[in-house]
Amino acid sequence: MCTKDGARGSKTPPRPGWVGLYTRAGLMLGALLLAQALVAAGAERTALQCGLVFGGFAAMVQWIRRNRAALDHLEWCDCASSQVTMRVIPSHREEPIRPQRFGGRRPNVIEPAETPFEKVAR
Repeated sequence: MCTKDGARGSKTPPRPGWVGLYTRAGLMLGALLLAQALVAAGAERTALQCGLVFGGFAAMVQWIRRNRAALDHLEWCDCASSQVTMRVIPSHREEPIRPQRFGGRRPNVIEPAETPFEKVAR
């Protein structure tokens, strides 16, 4: 697909911020070590460690979602951006029908009925 003499693609390919991922992993491991050293063994420490691990992995998943495009571009070759084709499917949806005004006038005002409700119900 790619040749050496083709287009060079994007001038500034996005790069993932690896420092953010390493920072999140380091903070999670540091918090786990701190919990291991400061909290007495028992159910509280186990619950704290589980919460720290789940929170750390949630932070890593968030980093992956934010760097999704950059991670995808890591696998592309230099000329991939010139070789990508997109299929555009036109929409055949019609314009919505708008209500028409008759002669540009306001509708007639209707007066309320004079008959009491008891007579109408019989």
